[in-house]
Amino acid sequence: MNMVSISYPHKRNTHLDHHRCGDWFEQRRDFFIRQFFADFFILTYSFQELYQAYCDCRGSGSEIGGGCCLLSEEGHAAHCKILEQLNVMVGAEMEKGPIWHLKELCHRVWPEEDREGNLEGSLVDWFMGSIFHEAMRLREDVYILNSYDAAAFKKTESEAVRNGCFDRWKIFASPLSRIMDKKELIKRISFDVRRQMEQLAFLFGQTHNILRTTLSDFSENILLVRFFVEQEDQVQDLWGEELVSVFDDMFSGAPEQGFCAAGRSYMSGQWYTRALLMYRRALELECGCGEAMEKAHELEMLIQENSKFLGAA
Repeated sequence: MNMVSISYPHKRNTHLDHHRCGDWFEQRRDFFIRQFFADFFILTYSFQELYQAYCDCRGSGSEIGGGCCLLSEEGHAAHCKILEQLNVMVGAEMEKGPIWHLKELCHRVWPEEDREGNLEGSLVDWFMGSIFHEAMRLREDVYILNSYDAAAFKKTESEAVRNGCFDRWKIFASPLSRIMDKKELIKRISFDVRRQMEQLAFLFGQTHNILRTTLSDFSENILLVRFFVEQEDQVQDLWGEELVSVFDDMFSGAPEQGFCAAGRSYMSGQWYTRALLMYRRALELECGCGEAMEKAHELEMLIQENSKFLGAA
């Protein structure tokens, strides 16, 4: 009688898979750090638009006790816009928004097990998590305002009248409606919205501060250096200082090294004209920089000899 040999699949080594995944991520850590800075800059601009919509809402609404009531018709339209923006920024479990993705990226770049040796990274992770949770709470409160504020009740009443219910008291005559002070409740929620929005502004500011003060830890991350060069206007706009000042801190008082690093990166990628521009900027800061002098001369000769292919520098 022939015996049939049955082979079973090997049990998956989840520890080994996790280790391999960790190695893969660690080998590309510079890329993900660069991606975090880029995405956080974009997210900051999105929040600034959100905050402007909130300020417009406050400006059009009435002030009660120093808090934004947001109960006017104009306020209702404004927090509809705020809710729409929050939905895009936060997203959902099945379709995560940029805040959600950045929170998860932070957990990978600055994992919990490294917190003892990297306090600054842990703070970035904590701030990003706080931004996420505060944005979630804000979205819930804005949703309530959007659905149950005075304008929403007025709309409900108008629809009921159109449907043949002319007794306005019957519309909200449920036991819950009689015992609940809707106006006071909505007023309190509007105060919470104001506090949450200001807290988000504070958290974004603190995250930018901690990122700015830890740049020296990333001086060898050429991808990040290139990002700062290519997004120089954003750097100046969000941090309020010139790129030279940023590189001065990043490279321990030698900002020309930042432009040399970008020049090396462009040169290795055969972006010769861009590399030359970087080395020339380095020489503007330090005319005696040996690397910049040598490479600039080399690139000038190369570009001159091949100008019809490379273009003028």
